Parts: sequence; structure tokens; C-alpha cells
Amino acid sequence: MSGFTQAQGRSVHTRDKLKHTGLALFAQHGYEGTSLAQIAAEIGIKKPSIYNHFPNKAALFLAIFEEVESGIVRLIDDSLTRSHDLPTRERLERLIRACATFIRREHQGVFYKRYLLFPPTDVATQVAAISNDNERRINAHLHTLFEEGRHAGELRALPEAQFTAAFYCLMDGLFAENFYYDAATFEQRLEGAWAVFWAGLET
Repeated sequence: MSGFTQAQGRSVHTRDKLKHTGLALFAQHGYEGTSLAQIAAEIGIKKPSIYNHFPNKAALFLAIFEEVESGIVRLIDDSLTRSHDLPTRERLERLIRACATFIRREHQGVFYKRYLLFPPTDVATQVAAISNDNERRINAHLHTLFEEGRHAGELRALPEAQFTAAFYCLMDGLFAENFYYDAATFEQRLEGAWAVFWAGLET
């Protein structure tokens, strides 16, 4: 491996460490309560070294937020791809459970919900743009799932907008429940919410 390639590898590694550490600290202490100096100290570099990878704290934060948002979309895409040949009920339940798993991941769930609801003022416009773009991608997945379920006769006749709204409300509720309950209680509440949700969809 050439010296140049080794340097590139170290740069990518440091950038990834900055995002990983930034994710944890932003989730724990908030945007205002986290400084670049703290992040640098956590991974054992000097603060000026961060500027080789990100021009400021806002840029680092946005890189993390975009990565977390994209992770949700990839998770949904992967879940629906893997379950493509299954009945709609199983596909939808697997999708909701996959999203619930994301919710309970350390730092990611807290980071996502915290900054989706209360984005830092100086990056609020960019956060909204990232969120809206990813919501459009998720809506496209939900549209396909809904259309296939209706075509197969597995979903009752209801407006697609109601299906989409109910899905998001269920997921928002699960995000909130995650902060209140331990894993066993969360699972019980997920089971109950899923049962009622599906009862409103099935033919």
C-alpha cells in the first residue's frame, strides 16, 4: 500500500470516528452542550485536526444527521426487499419491527428523535430538507407496499393517505414509548400496537 493510500485510509478512519463519537455526544449532551474540543479529546486528536475533515460543528452534525436518516431508509429498503415474496401482513410487521430495532439502538434513536423535533437553530433548514427528502423516499416504499397489498386483496379499501398517516403515527408512538420503558415492556406495547394497527387494515 502506498503512503498516499495509507494516508487516505487514516483520513477516512478519522472521519468515521468523528461521526461515531459526535453521534454519541450529540445524543447525550445536545448540540449546544457538545463542543468540537470534546469530540476531539474523546478520540485522542487535537481540535484543529477536525478541520481537515469538517469545516465546523454544523457540518459534522449535518453529516451525522444525514447518515442516520439514510440508515433508516436503507433499513426500510432492506426489510421490504428481503420480505418481497411474503404476504402483506408479514411484510408490514417485519418492517415495523425493523424500525423498532433502529429506535432501540444506543444513541441513534435518541439522536434521530431529538433533532427531528428540535433541530439546532443554525442548521434547522438543512435538517428539514434532509428529512423531507428521506420522507419522500419512505413514502415511495409505503406506496408500493400499499398498492401490492390492495392488489392482492390483503388490505381493505381505505385511502392510501390514511394508511401512510397511521404508519407514521404508530412509529412516532413507538419512538416515544422507547424512552419510557425497558425492552420487555416495550415489546409488549409493540405487540399490542401492532395488533390494533393490523386489525384496522386487514380485509
